[in-house]
Amino acid sequence: MTNWKTETTKTYDESAEALAEYFKGIGPRVLYIDLAFKLIGYKEHAKVVEIGCGDARDASEIIKRTDNYIGFDPSHGMIKLAKKRLPQATFVVSDALSFEYPPGVDIVFAFSSLLHINRVELAQVIKRLAGSMKSGSLLYMSLKESDHYEEKVKQDQFGERMFYYYSVQDILTMSKDLFEPVIEIHEVIGHTKWFELGLKRK
Repeated sequence: MTNWKTETTKTYDESAEALAEYFKGIGPRVLYIDLAFKLIGYKEHAKVVEIGCGDARDASEIIKRTDNYIGFDPSHGMIKLAKKRLPQATFVVSDALSFEYPPGVDIVFAFSSLLHINRVELAQVIKRLAGSMKSGSLLYMSLKESDHYEEKVKQDQFGERMFYYYSVQDILTMSKDLFEPVIEIHEVIGHTKWFELGLKRK
């Protein structure tokens, strides 16, 4: 039986430079980063954690807004590129379940990263995040959207990766006792539906 977590990470490792070049054409998510900082009141020295930081595409914008940032990614290849790109920032190799989240986090960004973990693990991650986030802090995520939970293997020029598709309601059900929604944006990129969801810690 294929271990898709390992296989997906292997794809990111082996195709790190090619994927980074591809993502460069998309650029950082400046609009959504600004929106998140606005929602916490542009707090000075905001403590920010980025799940699945990749090659630091978005970190390059995040660190312009705070000096208290840490990004992690399970791919050694991506972290190597991130450290080369932003040597002044802190990056570590880890995954969303095993990372030791620091206390008092103000913003957690999870851009197109939690879509690589299944619903059982995602519920565990949300619970762990809630334990490190204070009231009023923000969890911001983007996920591939489907009317119902789905698991899909994607094979392309970069290799094989597993993607998990969610509905907004899936996430709201997982987080209802811990977070309240403050942002919900739906968009279609190419042939794929996505949603952006901002959740404020209760």
